[in-house]
Amino acid sequence: MNFVSDAPAPGQVDPRDLTSTQLAALRTIKLYRLNRVAKGWRTAGSPLVTYAMVQILGAMRLIIRRDFHGKPRLELTGTGINTLAVADARKQKRAA
Repeated sequence: MNFVSDAPAPGQVDPRDLTSTQLAALRTIKLYRLNRVAKGWRTAGSPLVTYAMVQILGAMRLIIRRDFHGKPRLELTGTGINTLAVADARKQKRAA
């Protein structure tokens, strides 16, 4: 049996392979310190990032769950940061 964590780390993820909702979830995770709530992750004033979305992004190795002082927190991985930067650069290039 092969688990996701046993697989080799994937290379860079192309932002074109992600939906707009997934990119929005990455931006939310980058901007806010999200807390675990009933149906996902949220903090005051931020949109809900559903548990299913967290699982999908985690399987792509774009985010990671860490514990800080006994509380879980979501963070972008290096691949997630790069993917979001490429998506934002392409968005700015289209706007110009």
